[in-house]
Amino acid sequence: MKKLMNETILIRTLKTAFAAIASIVVANTLSLDFSAAAGIIAILNVFDTRKATTDGGLRRTLSAILALAIGGICFELFGYKTWVFGLYLLIFVPVSFILNIQLGLGPSSVIVTHLMSFGDVNKFIILNEMALVFIGTGFAMITNFYAPNKQKKLHKLVSSIDNQIKFLLNLFGESLVANIDVSLYRDRIEKLDKDLDKAIEMAVIESENMIENSNVMLYDLHLRERELNYLKDIYNDLKSIPSEYDEGHYLSKILIDTANNLTEKDAIVDVKARLIYFKEHVEMMELPKNHKDFVIRATVFQVFRTIDQFIDVNNYIVNKPI
Repeated sequence: MKKLMNETILIRTLKTAFAAIASIVVANTLSLDFSAAAGIIAILNVFDTRKATTDGGLRRTLSAILALAIGGICFELFGYKTWVFGLYLLIFVPVSFILNIQLGLGPSSVIVTHLMSFGDVNKFIILNEMALVFIGTGFAMITNFYAPNKQKKLHKLVSSIDNQIKFLLNLFGESLVANIDVSLYRDRIEKLDKDLDKAIEMAVIESENMIENSNVMLYDLHLRERELNYLKDIYNDLKSIPSEYDEGHYLSKILIDTANNLTEKDAIVDVKARLIYFKEHVEMMELPKNHKDFVIRATVFQVFRTIDQFIDVNNYIVNKPI
């Protein structure tokens, strides 16, 4: 996670430096007044993802247009005085929040101070200020055309997550027929939880960078989150089922079969059919003779239901339409 964060910071730093320098150079080349402002606007508009940069750039552009309109009217009506800038803020700030463009409050207000420096509002000044905005915003967007594709790393992590799920299912199955304390493997569940969080974070960035198939990957990871929740439920229930309990053998076979066919298309459907058969078989068995056996039988049925839900989710992951 730390390595991923460091890489993200480095890439954003390089993008920001390039966008700022390029914006100032172009603004100077065009002989624009306050050319350094283009670089500041570029710095403020470089975000971690393409989506965030595009959204931020559009909001700040709209904010700049509105600020110039409000500021220009205020200065023309009341003069180019400091208190008029305060009047402009009294109008512009609440309007920005109402329109949800408060992201541009800072840079837009800096541009309005240029009007005070000019002491005038005309089409050339407006064009100068809008050129600064478009140059800064434009280079921020251009730099974010480069977005490193982490699909290979993400697929590798997802494969590791599936293997961890298989391991836990096998472990749960073995614990029902052998003297294994499943509570000893709590760390494996916690690691799976952390790896899922890491994968989802990567997939969100891929999605916001508009990488192909990233939305499908993100959705599948959220489905695996549901699978993990079911595993946690099974883990808690299995602690109440002793290894010598006969009905636990049916559950053991189902859990191990689910693990072995977890990523196999269509095979998981056969596992579900066997699950239904075993469940019906247990239902026809003689009723428990004491309270302890009754509680264990109820827990067995609960695990059956949870596995059934787990298989439905997994079946969608491996057999969803392309």
